[in-house]
Amino acid sequence: MISAKAKKTMTDIKTIDEFIQRYKSGMRIFTDLEFEHGESFSGLDITGTVFKNCWFCADFSNTNLTDCKFIDSNIKTSDFSNSNLTRAEIKGCAVESTEYKGAIITDFIFEDNSAYGNILDLNDFKRIYRFEK
Repeated sequence: MISAKAKKTMTDIKTIDEFIQRYKSGMRIFTDLEFEHGESFSGLDITGTVFKNCWFCADFSNTNLTDCKFIDSNIKTSDFSNSNLTRAEIKGCAVESTEYKGAIITDFIFEDNSAYGNILDLNDFKRIYRFEK
C-alpha cells in the first residue's frame, strides 16, 4: 500500500523538470501524473519507469523507454516515434491516435488497451502501426 506521503510526492509533480528531478533521485514508480498539454519527454532516458493511472498527451519521441510500464493510463495522442520500447509494457491504456513510427519494439508487451471502442493486443498493434513483417 502506498502511504499518503508517498502518494502526495508522486501526484504533486506538475512539470517535466520536477519529473526529471524525481527520476534522478531514484524514483521509478509514478502514479496519477497528468501531462496533457503536449509536454515533452523527447530525448530523455527514463529506463525502468512505471506510470500507473496517469494521463498523458505528451511527446515521448526519441525517448529511451526500455523496461518502462504504462499501466491503466490514458496515453491518447502521445507520440512514441523513434522511441526505444524494448521490453516496455502498455497495458489497460487508452491509446487512440498514438504514434509509434520508427519505434524499437523488441519484446514489447501491448495488452488489453482500448481504442475507439475496441480492445487491442500486440497483434493489433503490429497491424495498425505497420510493424508486421
